Amino acid sequence: MKIFFVGDFKSNTGPAIANMQIKKGLSDIKDIEFSNANNLITRVLEIIVNAIKCEKICICSFSKINYIVIKLAKLFRKDVFYIMHGYPSYEDSINNITDKKKNNKLIKLEKYIIKNSKKVFCVSKKFMEFMIEKEPEYSYKFDYNYNGIDIDEITKKTSFYKSKKKKNQIVSIGGGMRRKNNLTICKAIDILNSGHGLDLKYIVIGLPYTKKNEICKYDFVEYYDHLSHDKVLQILAKSHLYVQNSIFETFGLAIVEALLSGCNILISNIVGVIDLINEIEEKNIIYDTNNADEIAEKIKFILENDNCNIGYRSIQVDTISYEVTSKMLYKKILSYRW
Repeated sequence: MKIFFVGDFKSNTGPAIANMQIKKGLSDIKDIEFSNANNLITRVLEIIVNAIKCEKICICSFSKINYIVIKLAKLFRKDVFYIMHGYPSYEDSINNITDKKKNNKLIKLEKYIIKNSKKVFCVSKKFMEFMIEKEPEYSYKFDYNYNGIDIDEITKKTSFYKSKKKKNQIVSIGGGMRRKNNLTICKAIDILNSGHGLDLKYIVIGLPYTKKNEICKYDFVEYYDHLSHDKVLQILAKSHLYVQNSIFETFGLAIVEALLSGCNILISNIVGVIDLINEIEEKNIIYDTNNADEIAEKIKFILENDNCNIGYRSIQVDTISYEVTSKMLYKKILSYRW
């Protein structure tokens, strides 16, 4: 039975990186097609061809082109599935984006995809539970399938840099996005540097969004708008602590990458991947993402009490290996009967 996976498998975004792991994990199955077109015209042609010859279609990215995908799937009576990496309309509300016209379009597209999908695979159990609460009308459609990770590849790419660890270096990904809440981490580090005599450096990676200027006002901040994935892994391996202070995070790939890179972690209690880290302690979890004092206290604790080895050992490797997650997704799609 042929399955067509349509979406972004090329860019450096989190969802695209996750999609690439699906592609890698299913590369040995011949009855699978992955979208490969580079422009709108060739992509539409590609969708038409695969809507005809494939029995099932799996949407892997959030895009307006999904209207075309679903309409063609309906025309040719093909089942549609959706890998839900994020919840754009809700994330925009957290990011304080007040463009009502844009938000209404996002909501319309989200509901259209969910309504017309046989199953919606959220990228974590926590995210699935959140979506069931948000969309009770479609609760029966939601399932979850964790993002997959190439553990051997990350370990190989970071092994050389682990010996160059900088005790005073902290890193976060997400740039100036309000949802990532990196500005509060700045405030926490400022408390430690000014009030406790520490000399912590903070690397922030990601697009500016609305908070970059405020983040960069702190003299201990080193900011990068864009870095290759390999360079990000190198920084993680050289850093002592990775902090994910997200207000909303469906999975949290960088958290696992940090642990695999030998980096300690401090993460908010809402991140999707937290369910896969068995031995994480209370002092490694942020419960109030806007409380700089709480974050400062926990950063100080981790500087004195490493958790990277405990965290690495406790990752449910069998659950998030890309070979396992991709094959599990494939079996779920294959076995589904409406």
